[in-house]
Amino acid sequence: MSEPGTSIGFDALRDLRRRRKLHRLGNLDWFEAAYRVYLFGFFGGGAVLWISSSIKDTPVSDAVAADVLAHGPAVLGLLVAFAFMAGVRGGAQGGPVALEAADVVYVMLAPIDRRRALWKPAVQRLRSAVFSGAMAGGIIGQLAGRRLPGSTVAWFGSGALFGANLAAVWVGAALVAHTLRMPRWLATALGLAGVLWQAAAVGWGVVGPFNLDGSLALWGWRVRGYDLLAVAFTLTMVAVGMALLRRLSLDALARRSALVAQLRFAVTMQDLRTVILLRRQLNQERARHRPYFRLPAAGGSVGLTGSVWRRGWHGLLRFPVPRLVRMAAIAAGMGVLQGMVVRGTTPAFLGTAILGFVLGLEVMEPLSQEVDQADRADALPIERGDLMSRHLLAPAAALVPFAVVAAVAAWLTLGAHSDALVPALVLAVPTLLGAATGGVVSIVKDLPDPSSAPTQQTFMPPEMVGFTTAIRIVWPIVVSTLTTCTVLLPRAAYEAGDSVVGAAIRGAIGSLLVVLLVFQWVRLRDRLRRKISAFMDEGRAYTSQQRSSA
Repeated sequence: MSEPGTSIGFDALRDLRRRRKLHRLGNLDWFEAAYRVYLFGFFGGGAVLWISSSIKDTPVSDAVAADVLAHGPAVLGLLVAFAFMAGVRGGAQGGPVALEAADVVYVMLAPIDRRRALWKPAVQRLRSAVFSGAMAGGIIGQLAGRRLPGSTVAWFGSGALFGANLAAVWVGAALVAHTLRMPRWLATALGLAGVLWQAAAVGWGVVGPFNLDGSLALWGWRVRGYDLLAVAFTLTMVAVGMALLRRLSLDALARRSALVAQLRFAVTMQDLRTVILLRRQLNQERARHRPYFRLPAAGGSVGLTGSVWRRGWHGLLRFPVPRLVRMAAIAAGMGVLQGMVVRGTTPAFLGTAILGFVLGLEVMEPLSQEVDQADRADALPIERGDLMSRHLLAPAAALVPFAVVAAVAAWLTLGAHSDALVPALVLAVPTLLGAATGGVVSIVKDLPDPSSAPTQQTFMPPEMVGFTTAIRIVWPIVVSTLTTCTVLLPRAAYEAGDSVVGAAIRGAIGSLLVVLLVFQWVRLRDRLRRKISAFMDEGRAYTSQQRSSA
């Protein structure tokens, strides 16, 4: 039986949270909110179903189906292993619960049970992660069901179950690692051991620790009751973390509260660069104070290009090891998805575009730093576009080893056939460079427009502002997609009996043309804007003169 003072304290906490919620939602028009949800669900769900039904991929052969059934659980379990590694590392760094600053200052220091005070935020974190994972898994599952045996509805359910379990593994591992105050080195070692063990299950057929988790995704095809042991283990891990909530670090909660508030504001303002920086701070990912090695300075005058090249490489060589590993994993994922496209799963190239876009945001750090300090670039005696375009050279060269990783992953996905090695190597570098150009567009578009006034968009109608915002968000992904869809050319050549290497060369040329166009856009962007602005000013001045004379 709880003491009267404790009961009064929790009654006050519930009343405080209810009032804060009402205050936050006080100016919200419920009809407008419901209408937005309706539009999002209608158009979002309709778009997914339309894209899924418009892609007429043929069902896989019996041999491919047997391979999926034999190796699918281990491969999908590797995703769960990465989620487990991300969870334990995130928990050791203070995740996954994030409170508002007022809760940390007042509620956590109040004389009430911390576990009961943290129960609702922890449940909300778990609920949002599980819902997002289930939706993503369901969408991917119904796409897989169009090529594999079983009904689409069953595959949607199995994909949702797999995605929800994967998200719960991440949250549960983070809670356990945080509440047990696991050191970062131990969390990294434990997560890496799980990934390597599961990778051995993929490569050599040993029993992996997450095979049962991966097998849940195949329930749209066949159901194995003992796969629920994976769900039971996940629920146990979550239950242990929830039971130890009172052991959450107050210092970690205070640090994350400030960062999460800034992160939400940056997401609201579509400031992707700030979102990336805040995510790195949440993960306590800091760049090295010194590069792994320094490039020797050339004697005499090296010119602006040489100086920017050397400075860019020194910035890239300060990347911490976790970021390099993450970039290699992204490149490997791109290769796997490209191999799946060649094997007949057409929608996989969209996943390649998204991964390439993320990789571009990661590797274009020298360009991002220059954009963040655009006022300094404007003070240099050089056209800003010329300076920005030179910052693309070092990251482009740094992508070459990651392209090799992507090529090897694609080759292994295609069964390590000798005929697939040359096309994979031909397409690897152009496709990776082209996919990364989406990140370049996203970074450069945040530069201030030298030809526009600060109040130029003030009098724009709301519909136009919303349309412009949507274009700004979608356009970089479209650029990345243009270069990743070139993998369809070798597939079409193979099906038609034409030269696969020739088709790969044509696809590589197409990707390189997109890269060249983006490079020229970065270099000439400001000049074109000034010319367009001057042309519009001349038109307005001429119109004003004609009206005054009339």
